[in-house]
Amino acid sequence: MDTLDWTAKWADYTPEKIAITSYDSNETYTYSDLNSYANKLVEKFKELQLDEGDRIAVLAEHGLEYMVLFVACQRMGLIIVPLNYRLSTHEVSKLILDCTPRVLIYSDNHKDKATQLQLQDIKAFSFKTIKHYYKKAENRSIKSFQIKEDNALFIFYTSGTTGLPKGVIYTNKMLFWNSLNTSMQLGITFRDSTINILPPYHTSGWHIFVTPLLHKGAHIGMLEKFDAEKVLCLLELNKTSLFMALPTMLLMMQKTEVFHKVNLKKLRYIISGGEKVPSELVTFWKKKKNIFIRPGYGLTEAGPSITSLHHKMAQLKPNSIGKPNFYLDLKIVDENGECVETNQVGELCIKGNIVTPGYWNNSVKTSNKIKKGWLFTGDFAYSDEEGFLYMKGRKNDMYISGGENIYPQEIEAQLELVKGIKKAVVLSANDETWGECGIAFVTTTNDDVSVEYIREKLKSKLVAFKHPKYIFILDDIPLTSLGKVSRKHLYSYFNTIKSQE
Repeated sequence: MDTLDWTAKWADYTPEKIAITSYDSNETYTYSDLNSYANKLVEKFKELQLDEGDRIAVLAEHGLEYMVLFVACQRMGLIIVPLNYRLSTHEVSKLILDCTPRVLIYSDNHKDKATQLQLQDIKAFSFKTIKHYYKKAENRSIKSFQIKEDNALFIFYTSGTTGLPKGVIYTNKMLFWNSLNTSMQLGITFRDSTINILPPYHTSGWHIFVTPLLHKGAHIGMLEKFDAEKVLCLLELNKTSLFMALPTMLLMMQKTEVFHKVNLKKLRYIISGGEKVPSELVTFWKKKKNIFIRPGYGLTEAGPSITSLHHKMAQLKPNSIGKPNFYLDLKIVDENGECVETNQVGELCIKGNIVTPGYWNNSVKTSNKIKKGWLFTGDFAYSDEEGFLYMKGRKNDMYISGGENIYPQEIEAQLELVKGIKKAVVLSANDETWGECGIAFVTTTNDDVSVEYIREKLKSKLVAFKHPKYIFILDDIPLTSLGKVSRKHLYSYFNTIKSQE
């Protein structure tokens, strides 16, 4: 039995234990079910003459069928390409052209989009068809599989906010070491249970809790679509012990009536990240529910679990992303590649078995990002005297105005301290006088907040050259499908306003 075939091992150790529950269909698969169904799917894929390294593109929400597919593909050395079903047909077709899959699998919700795609030499199946096969096919005796640690298991396409999406290769080796890092930091055991609300086309939808809990023989609940009230009810009813949510999701949850009715006493803590985790959010959940929120930092290209802030330090070290996970090396370097001093800002670099071997069909990007085993993340950070890490923003986000390096995250933090401002996002734009300048987008808690009021309040908080040249007050900050700030939409808004001047 292969050491990376976790499902087969748990099917042997605890065959009747429930591995996965769908809270959409109310179905459950035991570890024995998951093992057997994956074996049947392997037989189906063999009939289709799929070989090691072939890609299977998927246009579907997360769920039971996806988990069976995951186990089957890992056993055969096939590569899953989770497609972002929120993209347009045109955008999805570009990803398909890049990864050239042998098979496309889709859910009924995305049948129309799958039909519209021009699929030459690509077999297409619905999840309903695949499910019918693995549930109805006869059990066959299949010998153990030799899963190779260097085999690619996923290709995750980045969001492409700064250009065309890039396919990040995710291997079995990354899977194992990420699971080990996550389990050690969070103390995961077979007794734990989670509810996954994150989409499968993002690495966090697989590797924050889903695969680490599978490794531990724990229970994984699945929900296709985030619903704040439903999630709170399910967390309570199922005595969930671990949960991952973006800050935006947690804010939506705490504003519901249900939030005040559930106690969530079995929830050990909540993991949050993907964007800045406000200290006010951490304080609110601790005060109202006695639940700790653990901020962290991750990347599609590494892990994704890279750092974690211990929940008891979250209020003592506000805005920190914690310390590095156990099995990885980390350094912060200047523009010459030399390590910086304590409290000095530099680029965060990571080395270890959690780092991707590269980008699909993009050797130039790979060589630019990975040098001598070190992944140059493109994120600015610094470390304090006790080794706690703090983010200063993306390297691409930093801008130079009048010869001064300016970090948008610093300005955002000061803006959000202004009374009446709820959320702030700072971007940069070209400027004829200073080279570049800042653009601030804010939402407010009342109508009395004006641009003039904001500028006046910033005078005592930031040196003049850091003040945004443009400030826009919006009803809402546009978000991506993952709940992150959509810089693309903000730039579009800014360019529209400028064109009208």
